[in-house]
Amino acid sequence: MSKIRLPVTRYYGSKRKLVERIWNEIERKELIFDSVLDIFGGTGLFSYYAKCKSKQVIYNDIFRFNSIIGKKLIQQSSNELTLERARNMLLPIEGVIYRNVITENFTGIYFTDEENHQIDIFIQNINFLENENLQASAYYILFQSCIIKRPYNLFHRNNLNMRLNYKKGNFGNKKTWERSFSELFERFINELDEFCFDNGEENISLNSSALQCNAQANLLYIDPPYFTSGSNTTYHSKYHFLEGLAHYDEIQKNIDHNKKNKEITINKSLEFESKTTFLNDLQQLLLNHTDSHIVISYRNNGVPSIEDMAELLRSINNNFEVSVIDLGNYGYALNRNNINNNEVLIIAKNILL
Repeated sequence: MSKIRLPVTRYYGSKRKLVERIWNEIERKELIFDSVLDIFGGTGLFSYYAKCKSKQVIYNDIFRFNSIIGKKLIQQSSNELTLERARNMLLPIEGVIYRNVITENFTGIYFTDEENHQIDIFIQNINFLENENLQASAYYILFQSCIIKRPYNLFHRNNLNMRLNYKKGNFGNKKTWERSFSELFERFINELDEFCFDNGEENISLNSSALQCNAQANLLYIDPPYFTSGSNTTYHSKYHFLEGLAHYDEIQKNIDHNKKNKEITINKSLEFESKTTFLNDLQQLLLNHTDSHIVISYRNNGVPSIEDMAELLRSINNNFEVSVIDLGNYGYALNRNNINNNEVLIIAKNILL
């Protein structure tokens, strides 16, 4: 069987290089399932891999911008947006009065003045697209372009100056940063043309917190936020700007002006974002899915510990056969402690399935 090709993702904690190994372990444990719920969907790579394996896939993420990416790659099966039309969306439509939310509030923080203006225009032009397929494609190429133009691919710091004054270093690619949105759109339109497909199942993308998601599937995949004993930047802080773009009309009244990076507070939540409450949140989540197989991606140095999580799984359901599988050393970009980081898979096989 030919190797499954995956979209290139730039999301912190992406499982792009691990997803095949994760899937192999699932098969090795002989889990029987025809549906998957990816409840912390993120980049959607596990969902996409499951889609390629002809499973019915339910993608879920608390962030709307991620759920739109999920809609494009998982729920939809084609791309109708052409490169020419995408590039034209960077230009104002005659007679339309545009707001300047990004231009007026984020000068010198994430993008140049020209880029901020283009983001304002493009986002508002999405409203003129006639169907969800076109709209999801437009959001997808904008989100991906914004990420790739950022040092570290993140938005938790107001470090545009780092990009503009970059000489030499190991945290980015200035050539890519300085490519125009028009140039980058070609790259991501080509991605959509390649990776959108129909697997014959009714797949869906949801936009809910993990604890409020009512969907069920034979296999629940959990790739939660990771915490270490040190300080941790939340996923909301890392990607708040993209979540703001997905709620463009609400940005103005949800900017935290006390922060240098003017964090947009939309969808900021403590659910699974606190070390002190993580295990309680996980227990509640697992209790909602006791009739499924459970697969958790985790780290050897995470807080709470692997042992605590495995024991919690055993206590939730006597029908769970719990295994802990060390996938070996795996480092994320920008993490200085990668040498001590091992990716771990915790599998609870439901023997009744």
